[in-house]
Amino acid sequence: MTHRTVFAGLAAAVLPTSAFAHGGHLGDLAGHSHWVGVAALAGAALIAGVIALKGRKRAQEDDTAEQDAEDADTAGNAAQ
Repeated sequence: MTHRTVFAGLAAAVLPTSAFAHGGHLGDLAGHSHWVGVAALAGAALIAGVIALKGRKRAQEDDTAEQDAEDADTAGNAAQ
C-alpha cells in the first residue's frame, strides 16, 4: 500500500501537469455568472457547518443530562 502511495506521489511530482489556478480565474474559465454559484455553495457550506455544530452541542447536552439522571438514580439506590 505504501509503495503505491510513494509511486503516485513521485509520478505526480515528475509528470508534467497543468498550472494551478486560483479562484480569480473562475470568471475567465466559466463566465462571471458562476461567481453566484460559488457564493451559493459557500453559503450552503456555512449553514451546514452551523447546523452541525448546533447538533453536536445538543447531543453533548443530552449526554450530560442522561449522565446526571443515571448518577442521581445510582445515588438513590445506594442510599436505600
